[in-house]
Amino acid sequence: MSEAKQKMFQRIVARYDFHDARWFAVFGFTPIIVGALGMVGSTVSYFGLSFDIGTFLGLGPFVLTESMIMIPVIFIASMLFFVGGLEWYVLCRHCPCYEYSEKDHGKENRFYCIGNWGSPKIFKYRPGRVSRGGQATFLFFSGFYVLSPIFYLIDRWELAIIQVVVAISFFVTLHHWVCSHCPNFGCILNSVPEEDRQEFLEAIERGEIYCL
Repeated sequence: MSEAKQKMFQRIVARYDFHDARWFAVFGFTPIIVGALGMVGSTVSYFGLSFDIGTFLGLGPFVLTESMIMIPVIFIASMLFFVGGLEWYVLCRHCPCYEYSEKDHGKENRFYCIGNWGSPKIFKYRPGRVSRGGQATFLFFSGFYVLSPIFYLIDRWELAIIQVVVAISFFVTLHHWVCSHCPNFGCILNSVPEEDRQEFLEAIERGEIYCL
């Protein structure tokens, strides 16, 4: 591709490809998979929930414990944020990839980045910093996604420790490999040096990175 369509600029990713998105999907689902494996055998109950799905289906007794029921609840609640539109509003619409990536893929009203591949552009692009409310919302759902399984692992401390280690590893890896090269400078987790940010933004204005 041409100089104007380079993948990296000043150590900042200007364009993500499907390989990046695939890696992030595998990496991103690790915390909930590890947590779910531990929750299957948990006896912790906060709401007294249970459901004999085996008898309900006429297959004999098989009771879903509260921790089992909460696995899809945690997953669905998290995905409603990350791929259901809320993250696009509070975070994604501030990123250059949200505005310009559709042109590289020839699909209008779609954006392509490491965390959202081909998602619809339903909000207006708004470059700049994410609001404090948006930052708080993003941090809450990110923490909820990786940490909530721990509440159902307190009866098995070794699994709780594993989940904590997975959560810490998740954020450390995210910070080192993603946030330090991400063009969404409005995100609270973005760690691109200020000098590189300014050069990147100035290059955008000069039309050196994206086709304006």
